[in-house]
Amino acid sequence: MIGLGEFLSLLCALLWAFAVICYRKAGDSIDVSAMNLFKICLTLVLMVPTLYFTDGLSVPHLTNHDWLLLLISGFFGIMLADLFYLRALQLIGAGLTGLTGSLYSPFVVMLSFFYLGERLNTWQIMGMALVLIGVIVISYRKKSLTIEHPPIKGFVFAALGVFFTALGIVIIKPVTTEIPFFWIIFIRTIGGVITMFLFNILLRKSINPMQILNSSGKYWLLGGALLGQYLSTMVWVAGYKYTSASVASILNESASIFILILGWLILKEPMSTRKITGAIISICGVLFVLKMST
Repeated sequence: MIGLGEFLSLLCALLWAFAVICYRKAGDSIDVSAMNLFKICLTLVLMVPTLYFTDGLSVPHLTNHDWLLLLISGFFGIMLADLFYLRALQLIGAGLTGLTGSLYSPFVVMLSFFYLGERLNTWQIMGMALVLIGVIVISYRKKSLTIEHPPIKGFVFAALGVFFTALGIVIIKPVTTEIPFFWIIFIRTIGGVITMFLFNILLRKSINPMQILNSSGKYWLLGGALLGQYLSTMVWVAGYKYTSASVASILNESASIFILILGWLILKEPMSTRKITGAIISICGVLFVLKMST
């Protein structure tokens, strides 16, 4: 039987996969900054009743260091990471962005090593390697994108998005056991909202999150925001709360497998032997991690 943390990390991957499908459809008609502003603001609004029914609206006792850490985590892991990720999707497409997403586990493992002092055993390292290999096999593309979009910029944006996502969660790992769970998400979201508004003001972009209501992709964005920004964020942070950051990050990689399947079922993307092979390799890696984490 797998632990709660491992189960939540896999559930997060599934929810995120559904959200990626929605974002992919919404991105055809909505600007990246508008998408990010709306989904962060929606999450902040939804967190108020969530707090009321769970941890209560009384602000927990937090040190100045705790507040700063959570707000910075929101800036890195919600505002900045998602901006880079969504822009990378536009520049190099979902497949190549997914390939760069395989850097997530190594980034978390590296940051956890230096910041948290966490270590992986040999079997878990083998599992991480298999997941990475599977993701690379799934995401590999023969066709060059150099004519339409210089890929270097897209890869840099994708890598930065992955790095800041990892950084945002690793830096709050030490305080997740001391602060009520839903307050962690709420304060992180506040950090994301504040910095997203500042970003749009500095670049003279719209600060009206409701402007997306005039777009044809508004329902896709709403679905992506509910699944990817609200539900999966809660499940994601919970996964890190109940298992090690390194193990949770590796299990999160299974999102690539779910995206492959959902892309085939919903977006009618072609399924190939290469993709199936990569998925099997990644599944084996996930099973390795699950087996050695229980």
